[in-house]
Amino acid sequence: MRAEGPRLGLVAVGTLLCACGGADLGPVRLRHSPPVERLTPQELRALSMECEKYPPKQAFRGRYDAAYCEAAIAAWGDSPLQLVVIPANR
Repeated sequence: MRAEGPRLGLVAVGTLLCACGGADLGPVRLRHSPPVERLTPQELRALSMECEKYPPKQAFRGRYDAAYCEAAIAAWGDSPLQLVVIPANR
């Protein structure tokens, strides 16, 4: 009976340690929405700039899915220039 006390203590400490670090070991949920086709030019630019902050890894760029980032960067690169016409003062 006396041997069970230390074992239970070790189990309790191990459980607490696992519970504290469990969030880091779980699967990462990468962002990959809304679809790139639905983003406004401003949103596409912001997403592309955010993705370019991180070097391409195996499956992710920061908190985004790598394929999603690549699609956003390509779409932003292919988008037409946004020209603003400034009227001349008369």
